[in-house]
Amino acid sequence: MFRSIKWQIIFWFVLLIVIIMTVFGLLLTDSLRNTQLANLAKQLENEALVVSQICLPYLVDSAPENSKSLDTLVKSLGKDIEERITIIAIDGTVIGDSEEDAGLMENHSSRPEVKDALASGYGESTRYSTTLNEKMMYVAIAITDGEGVFGVTRMALPITHVNNFINSIINNIILATAVAAAFVIMAILIITPITIRPIAEVTRAARRIADGDFDYKITSGGSYEAGQLAKAFNEMRYKIKEMIEKISSDRAELSNILENMTDGIIMTDTDGNITMVNNACLKILNVKDIEITGKSLIEAFRDHQLNEILRQCLNTGKQQTTQFESISLKKFIQAVVVPIQSEGLNGALIILQDLTELKSLQTTRRELIGNISHEFRTPLAGIKAMTQTLQDGAIEDNDTAKDFLNRIEGEVDRLTQMVSELTELSRIESGKAELKTEIVDINKLIEEVLLQLKPQADRQKLALKCEFKTGQLLVKADRERIRQVIINLIHNAIKFSKEDQTITATSKKEGTYAVIEITDRGIGISKDDLSHIFERFYKADKSRSGQGTGMGLAIAKHLVKAHGGTISATSEEGKGTTIAFTLPLV
Repeated sequence: MFRSIKWQIIFWFVLLIVIIMTVFGLLLTDSLRNTQLANLAKQLENEALVVSQICLPYLVDSAPENSKSLDTLVKSLGKDIEERITIIAIDGTVIGDSEEDAGLMENHSSRPEVKDALASGYGESTRYSTTLNEKMMYVAIAITDGEGVFGVTRMALPITHVNNFINSIINNIILATAVAAAFVIMAILIITPITIRPIAEVTRAARRIADGDFDYKITSGGSYEAGQLAKAFNEMRYKIKEMIEKISSDRAELSNILENMTDGIIMTDTDGNITMVNNACLKILNVKDIEITGKSLIEAFRDHQLNEILRQCLNTGKQQTTQFESISLKKFIQAVVVPIQSEGLNGALIILQDLTELKSLQTTRRELIGNISHEFRTPLAGIKAMTQTLQDGAIEDNDTAKDFLNRIEGEVDRLTQMVSELTELSRIESGKAELKTEIVDINKLIEEVLLQLKPQADRQKLALKCEFKTGQLLVKADRERIRQVIINLIHNAIKFSKEDQTITATSKKEGTYAVIEITDRGIGISKDDLSHIFERFYKADKSRSGQGTGMGLAIAKHLVKAHGGTISATSEEGKGTTIAFTLPLV
């Protein structure tokens, strides 16, 4: 039966009427319910205010006879207005009730409306009453003389009449829905046989295809002409569906390729307006995902160098390639612009590659090789000079030979230390340095390091002290590697401090981390040098370039990061430096 257009129309029209009337009914009943409940609450509030004024004199004077009189008064008032009245003391004790024995009632301090009334002067609650076995609305008003609160007046009424009113509205809506559905059914039964013809199915099929439903097929033809039309229509539908599926497949494949490319892609028309751009391009040029299609290249990206090579490509019709450093983006970019030609110039394809990281790696490699060469050159030159001196006859002088051999041994030790630290730094940076973590009292470890370095500090007439916020501060760390970090930091502080100064080590808790600070009052570090002190081979004090390898802070930084912490430095020239690092607490 429901395969007939007539019954389908009836079904959908009736369903539509039911849905509309249901939505209308829900909105109407909800609005009416809220209005009725609001009116009821306002009524109870006004009556509670009147009762509060009547009961106020009995509460101001808390004599026992007043409490009995108040209960009698409340029962009388409740009978007159046919509402439940409850008078509650500030501590929640029921003083009077119009329907129950106040002395037998439980404490009402936990009732939500009473809490709100005592807190703000007004409280309202709707809930099921186990005493009366029905849903009630409670409105509570604080009893006050303008200066102090003496209790709470609570009015209560069942919301049965509100529910009855809403139910009557619902019944009327259901009746109206049934009547409307009956009229629609009769109208369709009368009109449909007159208007429906075989051509209607073809029309409906055309609409389904226009909406994108290419799977719909006409199954009936009717007369000869209608049958031929249906057959031609089905053939057209199949060919259109096949064509669109192929286009969609090709487009999805192209879109997937473009979105997964790491190179940025921009397509423009002959006027330089953007017709397509992928996410990689937006990322390279630091552009948020905004609508830029249809805009010119300069308007969308504000990059004159990129716009210039696009113009050259569109003007000459030849491929353009360039590399440039964008100052605003702080990136090194390679751009290739290829003309799109098909029976003339149709636009341009721009391919962007971010070479910033590659250039940075090349720069870092050159700097590292240069630094290693520089650091190795000095001790090797010294060894070479002393060896030649010994070969020229100085070896015959025992004192000179012994002195030179000691110096050569010192330079060899320095080279060995440098190679060892380079190896260690490489292992840490590559993640190959295994951490043997255990629970470590960082305060005790700091004290051990201070005791170890005390002789060196004494030689330079420096004082070492520690200040701990807690007696014990436990972290999960590799004891020896964190000891190495603390030694490096305190050793640096000793090296750059003047006589009669104090180097202080402190520790404290901050959230889930332990914070350790090493502070000296030495020569300090300039602002230009401060951002580089954790780089390998960097030495802020160029006058002392012959001391140390310049890798201590770099190793400290990577060891702290390997533990899941952070390290930072603050300094002021001539006033000292503070190096702070964090470690996760146990």
